[in-house]
Amino acid sequence: MAKHALNLPSPDYIESLYDAMEHELGPTNWWPAETLFEIMVGAVLTQNTAWGNVDRSLDALKAANALEPHAIAGLAPEELQDLIRPSGFYRNKAKTLQSLSQWYIERCDARPEGAAGIADDELRAELLGLFGIGGETADDLVLYVFGRRAFVADTYARRLFAFLGFNVPSGYPAFHKAFAPAVLATGLDVAQLQEFHGLIDEYGKAYRTDEAKAESFLRGFKV
Repeated sequence: MAKHALNLPSPDYIESLYDAMEHELGPTNWWPAETLFEIMVGAVLTQNTAWGNVDRSLDALKAANALEPHAIAGLAPEELQDLIRPSGFYRNKAKTLQSLSQWYIERCDARPEGAAGIADDELRAELLGLFGIGGETADDLVLYVFGRRAFVADTYARRLFAFLGFNVPSGYPAFHKAFAPAVLATGLDVAQLQEFHGLIDEYGKAYRTDEAKAESFLRGFKV
């Protein structure tokens, strides 16, 4: 397939890539959760840890009837830290969860619909302004909780596009800035962009090395 200007994928290329991945690997049914707020909490807890540890923390929060924004905002920091300890970095993550929960209550009335009047870019910027919320977590929340079109430019996405032959900037902000416009210029809707994130991560787990990727169903997509 021909290279796009500046060695970035074209929207058509991304749509074809999505179709191939969906046909081979879908559906992934990401993100597994009982409520949207559980997704919010999981997006914070999964930073720098395995999902099994996140599950343990979520189970502890559920057992304490604390998997709800008002409950988390009202917990003593030490109590919240104990509940999420399996996820690691529990002091900072507890502070992030309480900051995020308080914002969600005050800004959105603890409902995703409460953010309806906030433009996409403004919503992302507000999330990035909260303690402990980086680009990947903000994009997870924008896409999965608030139902906005977004590109999660995570490590699996970086490895995939690098393997496919594109120049991938280092660091989340630069990669997101370079590639998100092309992804968002596609016709993929919110549900498909959620699935795209899941497909990329499932592909990355199934084909961990460039050698494995070169033997995979995406070998013909290299530019």
